[in-house]
Amino acid sequence: MVELPESLTVRGKKVSWRHEALHADEPLLAWDSLLKARGLDALDAYFSPKLSELPDPFDMHDMTKAAERVAGAILAGERIHIFGDFDCDGVSGTAILAEALNAAGADVTFSIPHRADDGHGIGVEPVREAVERGVHLGISVDTGTTCFDACDAANELSFDLIVSDHHLPEKTLPKAFALLNPAREDCGFADRKLCGTGVAFFLLMAVWKLLSEQGKRPDYDLRTLLDRVAVATIADVMDLVGVNRILVYHGLQRLNTQPCVGMAALMKIARVKSAVTAETIGFYLAPRINAAGRMRHGEEAMRLLFTQDSSEAACLAEVLDETNKQRRKVEVEVFKQTELMLADTRVLAVHHKDWHAGVVGLAAGRLARKHGRPAAVGFIDSSDNIRVSLRGVSGFHIGNLLHACSDCLEGFGGHAGAGGGSIKGGMWQAFVAAFGKAIEEQENGQSQHMECLVDGVLGLGAMHTGLAERLQRFEPIGRANPACTWLLKDVHIAERKDLKGGVMRLSLSDGHRYVPSIVFGGGVLSDSLQAGQVVSVLGQLKVDDWRGNGAIQFVVDDVVENVA
Repeated sequence: MVELPESLTVRGKKVSWRHEALHADEPLLAWDSLLKARGLDALDAYFSPKLSELPDPFDMHDMTKAAERVAGAILAGERIHIFGDFDCDGVSGTAILAEALNAAGADVTFSIPHRADDGHGIGVEPVREAVERGVHLGISVDTGTTCFDACDAANELSFDLIVSDHHLPEKTLPKAFALLNPAREDCGFADRKLCGTGVAFFLLMAVWKLLSEQGKRPDYDLRTLLDRVAVATIADVMDLVGVNRILVYHGLQRLNTQPCVGMAALMKIARVKSAVTAETIGFYLAPRINAAGRMRHGEEAMRLLFTQDSSEAACLAEVLDETNKQRRKVEVEVFKQTELMLADTRVLAVHHKDWHAGVVGLAAGRLARKHGRPAAVGFIDSSDNIRVSLRGVSGFHIGNLLHACSDCLEGFGGHAGAGGGSIKGGMWQAFVAAFGKAIEEQENGQSQHMECLVDGVLGLGAMHTGLAERLQRFEPIGRANPACTWLLKDVHIAERKDLKGGVMRLSLSDGHRYVPSIVFGGGVLSDSLQAGQVVSVLGQLKVDDWRGNGAIQFVVDDVVENVA
C-alpha cells in the first residue's frame, strides 16, 4: 500500500492506495485494471462461491461428539432445549436450530435472556428449569464459552450442555458436554471467523450428515436457513471472506428469492424494494431485529425469524419497526450525554444510572467511530452493578481488550469488534485505567490516523452503468471485503441540494460531463462540499436503485485535502 503524499481526508483519515495505483477514464479499462490489481479475472471462483466448497463440519473441535449426541436425541425422541442470546446473531441461531430440529422430528424448546434483567450468557436457573421439565440435552447459540457456573450446574444435574459459540474463550474452558467454538486455541475452524449462527449451522450440517448415513435424513433442506445465517453474519460484523463469503453469498440469494416468512415481513415493513445486499441487511434489517432485544425482549425477534404464519410475522415485524424507532430516539440522547461527560478525557469510558441497557453498545459504537478508538459505555442494573458494552474500530481487538481488563470484571465476553462485561464492585476507576492502558498497548505501532484505502482514480467518462453493475459482483461487501473506493480528482460541484438527515445531493462535473452524487450523514463534510467549489472526493460508484432505469450515482464518503 502506497500513501498519497500529504493526503488526509476531512474526516481525518490517511489516504493510501489499496494496490498499485490505477487511472481510468473509460469503464471497461477501469474494470479490467481493477481485476488485474486484485489478482482476479472475470471467471474467477471468487465471483461464484459454491456451497460445495464449505469445509467438513467434523473438522471443528468437539463436533463429532456434539453431532452424535444431537442425532441420537432426535432418533430417541428426546426433548432438546436451546439457550439463545438476545442480539441478532443469538436469535437467528436459535431460530435456525429450532426450525431444523423441529423438522427432524425433535421436541424443541428455547429461552432468550432479557438484556437488562438477565444479561448475556446462560444462567444457572434456566438450566435447572429445563431439567425440571424433563429435558436432558441443551444447545447454546452465540453464548456459553464463559458460562462456567451454568456448565458446572449442568454436569451436577446430568444435563448434557453443548456450547456453540464464537466469542473469545478465557484461558480455562468451561466443562461443557461439548464446546463448539472456532475461537478456541485448539480449533481454528473456518479461520475463526464464524458468528454464533454460523457455528450452529455447521452443527446442523454435521447432524444431517450422520442421520443420512443411517438412512434417517430429514426431509428438510438446510439451505432454507441461509437467509438468517447471512443476516446474523452481517449483523455481527464478521469478516466476509472465505467461509463467510460463501454463506452470505447464498444467503443473499435466498433473501432475494425465497426468504422465510419472517424475513419477508420484515423486508416489507422496512420498505426494501430493491435487491437485498449486505448493506441492506446492515442498515434496514439487522437494526430492527436487534431492536427487540435492546428495548423489549429478544424473544419477539426470535419468533419472527421462526414463525411460519404470515399474519403473526406481519404483527411481529410491525412491533420491531416501532421498537426500532424508539431505539433511535433513546440512542441519540444517550450519545449526546456521553459526549458531554467525556469532553475532557481521552479514555472513552463512561456510565450512568439512567442510561438504557439496550443502547449503551450503540452509543459506544458512535463514540468509537467518531474518535477512532475503542469506547466503553455502561449502565447500572437492578443489582447496582455497572454493566458495560465495548465497541471498537479497525486495528483494535475488543476481545483482547476485555481480557486485559479481566481483573476488574466479574464476567465478560467478546470478539474482535464488540464485547461487554460486568464491573466488579468499586472497581470502575481501575477498569478505566486498565482499559486506557490496554488501548495504548494495542495502539503501539499503529498509525496516528485511520486509513482509507483507494482502488484508483476515475474520470467521469468511466461513470457508466456497465461498470457499476460489474462492481456489484464483489458482493457481499463488508468487513475484510470492502467496497471498491474511487478517487474523483478536481471535480466541480455544479449543484447541491440539502435533504433531511444530513443527506446532500450533488451534481459533479468535469466541464463536459455531469454525474449525480449523494452524501449520507455529511454534516462534517458540508463546508467542503459547497456549490461552485472544485474538490477531490472519495466514494463508490453504484447503480441508483431509487431512480432506476440504469441510472448511476457516486456515493461520497469523504473529501480529500491536498491531493498530489
